[in-house]
Amino acid sequence: MSVPAVDPEIQTLLDTADTGVFPVHGLDAVLADPQRYALLRAHPDTPVDDQVTVRDLYIPGPAGQLRLRVYRPDTTEDLPMILYVHGGAFTYGSPEAEEGRSLRYARDAHAVVVSVDYRLAPEHPYPAAADDVYAALTWIADNPAELGGDRTRIAVAGGSAGGNLAASTVLRARDQAGPHLLFQSLTYPGVDSSLTSASAREFTDTPVLNRAAMELAVQYYAKDSHADPYASPVRATDLSGLPPTYIAVAEIDPLRDEGRDYAARLSAAGVTTELVQVPGAVHGFDLLFPQARISEHNLTDQVRTLREALHPFSGRSCRPSTGSAQGLL
Repeated sequence: MSVPAVDPEIQTLLDTADTGVFPVHGLDAVLADPQRYALLRAHPDTPVDDQVTVRDLYIPGPAGQLRLRVYRPDTTEDLPMILYVHGGAFTYGSPEAEEGRSLRYARDAHAVVVSVDYRLAPEHPYPAAADDVYAALTWIADNPAELGGDRTRIAVAGGSAGGNLAASTVLRARDQAGPHLLFQSLTYPGVDSSLTSASAREFTDTPVLNRAAMELAVQYYAKDSHADPYASPVRATDLSGLPPTYIAVAEIDPLRDEGRDYAARLSAAGVTTELVQVPGAVHGFDLLFPQARISEHNLTDQVRTLREALHPFSGRSCRPSTGSAQGLL
């Protein structure tokens, strides 16, 4: 498999990126760094949004207090809720590190966004993170008044490792008769810890996410749990009954094909599924380089699908997505 060309604007940004802020040329060094918890506590370019109030809540979690970072548009009406799960290869990251996306979702999808500060591997391997995220989901569904939220309109969203945890949480909610969910949004999700997809095997030295980083992430988080669908959602034998799903994958990303495979399996199970492949994009493109045109287009697309799902009376479009290689499946 030949590696496609990186989008020219993204390539320029990669070439000039400050790797002291983020190691854009390989995450394996981050995952091997004992100080990784100090990395990316906040993105240096996070915007300030005077239309959204940000606060932290602490709720009972499976292993003590669990921090939720809440983003709420300034309105008195009850709003739909988005449970957001940050990425970081299961080993680093925080709600603050992806605050730009949470602010964007809150403002433009007109929703309360709740981002979970889940436990990180290897100190807390599977199922610690999955348990924390599911605990957060059940709490927001049981306590909507604390958030000014509407428990009848909940979506789950996440990217990369957060996409894995979001998909796991949605499966678990179905299997355990948990909260009713209207939608799930997965951005370049890592849903198969076996690392056997064609792109995972062939894209060994791509920018941002490389094969060495993926192997470390799996070793730290789920090395003995490849067959468990809550660790590898693509391994679930039954995907029926899940909420409508949006999946965005980056063309130049080892995780590309497992995201595509998951979308195909969801569609085959009767789940309304929209798959977008962003040409020329690398893993994490929209978070690392939100100023790039393809990032702005895809962030707008993510917001579109969330808003249409959570505000159904505004009308849901079925048009293919911006930059999409595939539309509705």
